[in-house]
Amino acid sequence: MYLKSSAIIVISFLLLSCGEGKVTIDPDQFDPKIAIEGFLFPHKRVTRVFIWRNFPVDANLQRLDLSLPYAQVTITDLETGDVYPLRYIPDYYYFEYVGNKLVIDYGKSYRLDVSASIDGKRLSASSITTIPNPGMEIVSINFDTLKYRQRDANDNIINFLINMERSPGTNFYLATILAENATIDNFIYDNPFTDESPEDVAADLADYLYNYNWIQDTPLTAGQSRMELFWYLFWFYDRYKIIIFAADKNYQDFLKTYNDVQEIDGNFHEPLFHIEGDGIGVFGSAVVDTIYVNVVP
Repeated sequence: MYLKSSAIIVISFLLLSCGEGKVTIDPDQFDPKIAIEGFLFPHKRVTRVFIWRNFPVDANLQRLDLSLPYAQVTITDLETGDVYPLRYIPDYYYFEYVGNKLVIDYGKSYRLDVSASIDGKRLSASSITTIPNPGMEIVSINFDTLKYRQRDANDNIINFLINMERSPGTNFYLATILAENATIDNFIYDNPFTDESPEDVAADLADYLYNYNWIQDTPLTAGQSRMELFWYLFWFYDRYKIIIFAADKNYQDFLKTYNDVQEIDGNFHEPLFHIEGDGIGVFGSAVVDTIYVNVVP
């Protein structure tokens, strides 16, 4: 399974001023970069590896093509040294492996290498991910269907509780929550978190239909952990697809830092990228399992 909300992340390399947190546009200082977003999953085909270019903050994106269809992109199995080229798929704007020799396996390390020309400069970037070990799976959930903010006999709100086996060596687990049939008609307007009109929901539908949560610092050994999914993650009376990811270090660090790039004094910093060379973004891996729940009136 693949994380739908991260299907398209165009990562801008912003030139930012100090102190007040204002963006300073200085074309002479713009530094072209290769923007990467790709994830590997054990025993799954290598696909949806997005390779773009970055852009200046004042760029006219209607005139600037962000895709890099002529980039050279390869995956190297670091155990065997075998190199596998990825092919650009123009209908979907991503790269994928089209052969049958590359097998992504648990506990192994793989390197992504990318080279491309941007603004007349030949750039290259690389990143290594190590696939988490086997073992992670969803064991049980307390309810597969709940009324919205259902209460127990003691008037306490009941949340969905997922019990899962851990992947040894991994201490970060992400849950993505996707409403499968979200519309303005089945949005839960009677909620304690926000006050939205149907017009507001229609304008921001994509922001509501997908949510995520994570737990971290779990034991690195085999065993079970529990993840609680709170009601602010559910905005529709609907069937939800919940994917649990045992995430590698690259994925973990990117998720924890990409949305928090401004310091208290107003200065900006990049998210934590595990990418060498002329690249920004994330190349990570995960072990996944999926479950479905229903939220009803």
